[in-house]
Amino acid sequence: MRDDQTTIRRLLGDVRVQSLGAGLDHRVYAVGDTLVARFGEGAEAEAALLEAIAPRLPLPVPVPIAIDAEAGCLIQPRMSGAPLLALPRVARHAFAAPLLAFVDALHALDVDLPEDDTPLVVWVDEAAETLAAVRDELPAHRRAGIERVLAQPVPAPAGRTLIHGDLGSEHVFVDAGRITGVIDWGDAAIGDPALDHGRLMRDFGVDLGERARLCAVCTALEDLAYGLETSDDRYHSNALAALEALSAW
Repeated sequence: MRDDQTTIRRLLGDVRVQSLGAGLDHRVYAVGDTLVARFGEGAEAEAALLEAIAPRLPLPVPVPIAIDAEAGCLIQPRMSGAPLLALPRVARHAFAAPLLAFVDALHALDVDLPEDDTPLVVWVDEAAETLAAVRDELPAHRRAGIERVLAQPVPAPAGRTLIHGDLGSEHVFVDAGRITGVIDWGDAAIGDPALDHGRLMRDFGVDLGERARLCAVCTALEDLAYGLETSDDRYHSNALAALEALSAW
């Protein structure tokens, strides 16, 4: 953390820095009351992407105000409010329509990014392994439903587009009934749009087709394992509720 603080203060001066946590491939800090510093690989490319797409999207994204590419540091405005993951699932329904419009606009953009060419069958194989590890968390009748989804033939892809790559409710901030920002663009790529649709299906209960449903199940199992590993009940409870719904459809 000390090296990260040194980088932040070199960019911004003597500011207050507080850790907000870390993911698998990034670290995040509050900087004063209005900024966030995010550390991870590909900072320079992420900054360029956000600057290019921000004016063309119907919802805000965090355009960086400072960058240290060597340290992997982006300084961004802090989105007001709280992530949708903190809200009850039923309260999220009001945000499904604007997020679907956002995803449609995102997928229509023409940008130059590396491709994520991981076949969906790889996700399915990993999900089956995860299900075996977390099966005791699920009621027996729901396990059977999830197993049936994972055993079905993988539907054909609809094409490749710009995708966010991790568009879960934890990355959508809301304040006073409106979406204030969509964050965490480190996984953006040219890839399968079903990866974005699947997370919307998982977290917002919208039916976006069989390929999206398969992605939803895969990412819900991933989040269930993450919630158990980190003792984070937000991920654990959301994943269980999502799998309950997805296994019944």
